[in-house]
Amino acid sequence: RRVTGKPVGEAVRSLVADPLGLDGCYIGAPAEAKQRAAALIRPTRGGLVGLISSRRLMSALDRAYRTVGIPISPLLMQDSLLPGDVSELLWDPRILDTPIPAANGLFTARSLARMYAMLAEGGTLDGVRLLSRDSVARAAQVQSRARDRVLQLPMHWRLGYHSAFTTRGRLATGFGHFGYGGSGAWCDPEQRLAVAMVTNQVAGGPFGDVRIARIGGTAVSC
Repeated sequence: RRVTGKPVGEAVRSLVADPLGLDGCYIGAPAEAKQRAAALIRPTRGGLVGLISSRRLMSALDRAYRTVGIPISPLLMQDSLLPGDVSELLWDPRILDTPIPAANGLFTARSLARMYAMLAEGGTLDGVRLLSRDSVARAAQVQSRARDRVLQLPMHWRLGYHSAFTTRGRLATGFGHFGYGGSGAWCDPEQRLAVAMVTNQVAGGPFGDVRIARIGGTAVSC
């Protein structure tokens, strides 16, 4: 907002969505987009979300890890991925009214894939250039290979992106971002490939829904 002088939602529309012809790409959505939005499904308490939700279990693991010197904090993971007020935010009917860049992107899978296809092609798509090849290369350069304190994995963070994780392994030249609920996208310039998945089932963490990894693995295999 400081750079462009525009509200975030307007900047996304004018600088990305309109030039690429995206039919569904918003941060803070207008009324016509909200009419198309799928209703969010609350996460079930079973599986990974159920385990992470158990304060007693996470506290016990935290004590055990400290005792044996494992540098992982289950309590930190729980507090970061399942904050107590998250449901009040996500299921508030006003969630899409105001741009919240970290929380309320609203996309179609096709729009996400097309945006990442632009990155996979070095900043241009269908004759429309949004970024220089040098800018894409800088954005894709790994900034840290350390283990992420919250996600407990080496995410290989770039400038806003992390590694592309698939069931066929981590892609050496792939990068993207998975969201809190399980939706996400990535691209691999080496393979000129972009993959995206959106879901309305909030899984409670970026790795709470492994379908995006399976879809990515299948795409790589093809």
